Amino acid sequence: MNNVYDVIILGAGIGGTLLATILARHGARVLIVEKGEHPRFAVGESTVPETTFLLEVLARRYDVPEIGHLRNFHRVRRHVSAACGVKRNFSFVYHRDGEPHRARESTQFPTWGPPFGPDVHLFRQDVDAYLLAVAVRYGADVRQRADAAEIDFDMNGVRISTHPGGEARARFLIDGCGHRSPLARRFGLRREPCPMHTRTRTLFTHMVGVPPYDRVAPPAREHGMPSPFSQGTLHHLFDRGWFWIIPFDNHPDSTNPLCSVGLSVDVDVHPRADEPPEDEFWRTVRRFPSVEKQLAGARAVRPWVATDRMQYSTERAAGDRWFLLPHSAGFVDALFSQGLALTTSTVNGLAHRLLAAISDGDFSHARFQPLEETMLRGIAHHDRTVACSYASTRDFALWNAWHRVWMLGSTWGATGHVELLSRFEADGDRRHFERFDDPLYRGTQSIGVPEFMALFDAAAREVEAVRDAGRAPRDAAERIFALLRESGLCPAPWRLTDPEHRCPATFTLPSLAALAAWGFFRAPPSLRHNFDLRGRIGGVLASLGESAFAEVRRSAGLVTDLVKDALVPHTRR
Repeated sequence: MNNVYDVIILGAGIGGTLLATILARHGARVLIVEKGEHPRFAVGESTVPETTFLLEVLARRYDVPEIGHLRNFHRVRRHVSAACGVKRNFSFVYHRDGEPHRARESTQFPTWGPPFGPDVHLFRQDVDAYLLAVAVRYGADVRQRADAAEIDFDMNGVRISTHPGGEARARFLIDGCGHRSPLARRFGLRREPCPMHTRTRTLFTHMVGVPPYDRVAPPAREHGMPSPFSQGTLHHLFDRGWFWIIPFDNHPDSTNPLCSVGLSVDVDVHPRADEPPEDEFWRTVRRFPSVEKQLAGARAVRPWVATDRMQYSTERAAGDRWFLLPHSAGFVDALFSQGLALTTSTVNGLAHRLLAAISDGDFSHARFQPLEETMLRGIAHHDRTVACSYASTRDFALWNAWHRVWMLGSTWGATGHVELLSRFEADGDRRHFERFDDPLYRGTQSIGVPEFMALFDAAAREVEAVRDAGRAPRDAAERIFALLRESGLCPAPWRLTDPEHRCPATFTLPSLAALAAWGFFRAPPSLRHNFDLRGRIGGVLASLGESAFAEVRRSAGLVTDLVKDALVPHTRR
């Protein structure tokens, strides 16, 4: 095996293997060093629309069609694994101690429909192993069960020694090892104590015997949500905490009986008890009758994982000849499934910089500093979003107002990617993707859109006043709805300013057309270009749909799927 490389990547998670695949595809000499081995268990199982479109951007921009196979449920099921689940919505149901779920205390945000979506619940052991194999097929070398014992930099590059014995040199080093980042340890980068606003801990496992919540929840005519809870990522919310339910068996041809189940709580309100994590989990479940009813027959099939406070961050994330991927630089919380979006966004900005550096020999910090700043800004924004979200769970009225701000940020981030993809499909010019380095495209969750960030900051201050100054939650909720009305950012068809309308729309083609019309004629100027698809929408539909009409025909089977889900027993459960 070669011992001299252009880039060494520590860690074979999704970020490391995506980057390795792109670099190797373009002729770079790449080595992946992985402490463990595949297949393996990993968290980060739920995609969001921004992840969906960013994966397609990576596939198109860097000419790696295998990455495009991860962009939505239909393609993952067809090309990667039938062990993954479908994600047609984010559903949030609110619970009070000792009470059954009140039907109207539910909210939902649909993911995009065909041909763009739906999103997917990634069974990570299959998906990660797939990406590693793709990287190897394009020419990357891999050393598994090898720990980076020593890392030394000089003016020409980096040398690593691995345990068991081995050595390799490269011109640049990527750290994708997460919390146990060797570079964070080597350079003393961790901020102690972690200054993030979010202060949470978690425990989780995989289970069997988790039925769809729709079987035990109030009927749809009462809760009013258009998409079944079981067809997406379900969040059982309560005061300063939440359970996640991520099924992999929520489509009839699933080969996977598992469901990812976890509990995350605010450490200051729910300190860790001196008891096994499984006992704490079930003790918390018993507080909420509707959650207990759903999980009554469930059992864990792998050891429980329990953490103390999860958050960590770094002073910096890049230097001469090195860069930390997002999960090495910092981590916030699983809420809103933003980790994969941050990772794919960073890989998008990192890959072309590395390819240019390999070509011209400039591996200085200055080349990577703008991306470092964008990534750290994205982590900080996600931190404030999540911290306000936990604070808003004190009262359903406040949650009902605050989570609409998150929905807007997620939507405008995704539509920007659609607009760039449409331009590329119209003329095949990859230079369109260079606009990701423009301020309006930097980062995720619309952090480059001034009008949105003004709304976000004002709404966040309202929630923080509840958390820090004792403001009444319902007063803050009323003010957030007023801010939404004043912002000009709320699409009229969604009725986001109506507290009683708790789901904006299902993202079918007709509702997307209504959204596009609003965006083109009524959106603020910094967003309007996201909807300028004149003369190009046919191309993007055809490309994203791989024959969009074939994709729509396949997804027309959704009706049959849902009928089967309701009427046919799932013997695997």
